[in-house]
Amino acid sequence: MHAKERAIAPPFRRVIGAEVVVAPQLDTDELGTFSGEVPRPDALVETSLLKAEMVFRTLDVDCGMANEGSYGPIDRLPLNPAGVEIMAFIDRKRGIRLIETLVTHRTIWRLMRFKAGDPDRLLALKGMGFPQYGVFVGCNSDMSAPVKGLETVGEVISAMDREARRSDDGKAVLYSDMRAHRNPMRMKVLRALSWKLAWRLATLCPKCQAPGFGSIGSRRGLPCESCGDPTHYVHFEIDGCSACGHAAARPRKDGRRTAPKLSCRACK
Repeated sequence: MHAKERAIAPPFRRVIGAEVVVAPQLDTDELGTFSGEVPRPDALVETSLLKAEMVFRTLDVDCGMANEGSYGPIDRLPLNPAGVEIMAFIDRKRGIRLIETLVTHRTIWRLMRFKAGDPDRLLALKGMGFPQYGVFVGCNSDMSAPVKGLETVGEVISAMDREARRSDDGKAVLYSDMRAHRNPMRMKVLRALSWKLAWRLATLCPKCQAPGFGSIGSRRGLPCESCGDPTHYVHFEIDGCSACGHAAARPRKDGRRTAPKLSCRACK
C-alpha cells in the first residue's frame, strides 16, 4: 500500500536473486495505521507475522514478507525520537518463520500542538521536512479521524485551524506521517533492514541447509575480569535455524572475554 517495495526489492534482487512482488488487493491498514485511528491487534512482531500471512490470500506463492514499524519519543529522553522496524518472512513450504529487527535514531518524527493562528506553525512544518515529508493533522481532544493527504502549506494550515476549533482545548495536533511513501528517511531505514534480512536468507543452516540461519538470541554471564563471577554482560550469541531447530553458540563480535570489574556485583 505504501510503496515499500522500492526499498525492499533491490537488496533481495542483489543478494539472493529474488523478485519482490506486491500482493494485490490487500488492505494492510486493517492491522493498524500510523495515524492512530486503527490500533494494532497485537505487538509489532505478531502483527508483522499476521501481515505476512495475508500475502497468501491473493498470491499463490510459498514465501510472504511484511513490515511493521513504530516511532516516537524515547521514554528517558523525550526530546530524542527513535524507531524500530520489524520485518517478518514466512516460507510456508519449508516451515520457516523469520523476524529481523532494526532500531534506529534516523528519524525526524515530531508531534506538536498549536492553537489556531499560531505563527510558529510554519517554522514547525519546515522543521518536519514538509512537503517532502508528509504530516497528519488531528484534533487534540479527538484523535480518531486525523486529516491525511495534505500536499500544500495552505492545506495544512487550513486543517489545523479547523481541527483546533473542533478541539475542547482549542488545539490542533501536527505530527509526522510515518507511512513509507511519505517519509524518505524511513525508506532508507527499510532499505538497511532489507539488506540484513536478505543476507540472513543467503545463510544456510549447517545441519539441514535451509535458508535463514542467524541470530536468535544471546546469553548473559560474561565473567568478571577480577573475580571470574558472571556479570550482566552478554557472554555469547546464539544462531539458530527456524526449519529444523538447530542452534549454535557464537563468540561476541568484539572478541571480549571478560567484563569490567565495575559491572560485577561481587566486586562492588
